[in-house]
Amino acid sequence: MMNPDLDTLKRFYLAVAVFAFLVLVVRLGQLQLYNWDKYFRESEQNRIREIILDADRGQMYDRNGGILVDNWPSYSVSVIPYEFLKSDTAVTMLSSLVDESPEHLVKRIKKEKISNFNPVRIKRQIGFKTLSALEENRLDLRGVFYNIESKRYYPGGVRAPHVFGYLDEITAPELTTRKEQGYRPGDNTGRTGLELVYESYLRGTAAVKYVEVDVLGREVRDLNELSNSEPLPGKNLYLTLDASLQRFLESRMQGKKGAAIALDPRNGDVLAFVSGPDYAPELFSDALSPETWNSLINDEGHPLYNRASQSLFPPGSTFKLILAAAGLETGLIDTTEQVHCTGGYQFGRRRFKCWKAGGHGTVNLRNAIQQSCNVFFYKKSLDVGLDNWSKYAGFFGFGKETGIDLPDENPGLLPDKAYLDARYGENNWTRGLLLNLAVGQGDLLVTPLQMAKLAMILGNEGRWFRPRLVSKIVDPLTNETVELTSPPFQVAQVSQRTFKILKEGMYLVVNGPHGTAHAARLAGVDVCGKTGTAQNPHGQSHAWFIGFAPREHPVIAFCIMIENGGGGGAVAAPIAGGMLKAFFASNTTRVVKR
Repeated sequence: MMNPDLDTLKRFYLAVAVFAFLVLVVRLGQLQLYNWDKYFRESEQNRIREIILDADRGQMYDRNGGILVDNWPSYSVSVIPYEFLKSDTAVTMLSSLVDESPEHLVKRIKKEKISNFNPVRIKRQIGFKTLSALEENRLDLRGVFYNIESKRYYPGGVRAPHVFGYLDEITAPELTTRKEQGYRPGDNTGRTGLELVYESYLRGTAAVKYVEVDVLGREVRDLNELSNSEPLPGKNLYLTLDASLQRFLESRMQGKKGAAIALDPRNGDVLAFVSGPDYAPELFSDALSPETWNSLINDEGHPLYNRASQSLFPPGSTFKLILAAAGLETGLIDTTEQVHCTGGYQFGRRRFKCWKAGGHGTVNLRNAIQQSCNVFFYKKSLDVGLDNWSKYAGFFGFGKETGIDLPDENPGLLPDKAYLDARYGENNWTRGLLLNLAVGQGDLLVTPLQMAKLAMILGNEGRWFRPRLVSKIVDPLTNETVELTSPPFQVAQVSQRTFKILKEGMYLVVNGPHGTAHAARLAGVDVCGKTGTAQNPHGQSHAWFIGFAPREHPVIAFCIMIENGGGGGAVAAPIAGGMLKAFFASNTTRVVKR
């Protein structure tokens, strides 16, 4: 007869066994049926490695087809977190190769990873020594691989870093908002210049390559049946820059602070765009060390700053042309009226000096422009008044952006009655402020690009175009082309008669017997211009020279500004003269495309 206790114990163990078996069956069913796809994907991810094939970024060409910005192959190293973080040996070895502590390397991977099986880029542009070490130690570096990517290369001998801009790795906050555009961790994106403005065109479309790996993470074979796409290169930009003219002005601006801009007044093409001091664009193509970055941002010359379209300066006597236009259009300045200059103008208790201590004698408007007589414009500013002056300055585009295809353009500062009331208090400022504004001083601030636009307007007698740096965008695979054009604008508030008078005065500035810019003369070409010497309370005066050539139907308009350079006629005009000589002597630059 069976022991009751033993019988109960058997039934208990049987129930436990049945229950455990049922649990195993249920769990097996859950794994094999309910969660099958999940674990299959994970096993496939463990077996299949995804390798990103980066697309070549679009190239940049000058107006004559010469390549300015190209791509150069380089190597980067990445890791698969699932494989790599399992091996302490791999972590220690790779950290020594990339000169990073193991703790920091692991922390960075965990922070940047999307999943355990998506690659995380560790270091770009590794050297041949590091590449060789990776190859030699592949068996010990589980989950570590390298691939080819491109970096920017500048074969045209043109620096122009403020035009080209530079690339930098996309940040985590940017990635959250731009992930739908196909960006991945480690991707580069445009930060400044054309690289930023035309990012969506320059950036190509990456592809994915799949390879099978063994249990040690070694590549076994390519899975071509899964890799069904090729990377698509970015679109190429054809710039309006004339490489030879750009190189010339870069050489003349070497060691100087300031800007030099040349435009084609027939369509707004930017022929040259120089901001100095600058930096070699290759600096940002290589891995930028903290020391190099600190030297750039702490440099007293601020080479990262675009003086041509972002810096603000008083324009000095170049702005006398605005007062002349306002006076002629309102009838408050007559070309036959004469003013006697004795070297200064007394207004109340203050004497406003002319740049020529002995005075210019008796001058009319044309003489005053030619010789840049301050006294004439002091006196006539009181007749024209602030409202007319600021209104006509606005017609010429001051106080507004030009619309050039570069980021962060500064609109400048055009004072009017509302501004002066806000700054000094309503009716707490005197008309003496207008005397300073009339000669381009005081609260008035402009960019060199705005002054180049003014030269274009004057040369075209009111007609102007939005300055542009890119003329067309071309798909390198299909040759599909997008032409970028800008419609013409007209300063309709200023008559052709007024423009003719201003141009006559500007012609005399360069070619007249008492002109202030003889250094810009060019045999066989009627050059027109206006000098300016803007006083600077923080140091030496700023030197300005704006102009265009030839006098009728001009093909080039320009602005040269040398910060703390001194006199415009002595410093800026000679640079313009050399530029014009080079421009008109060249058969390739003489034919400027529309």
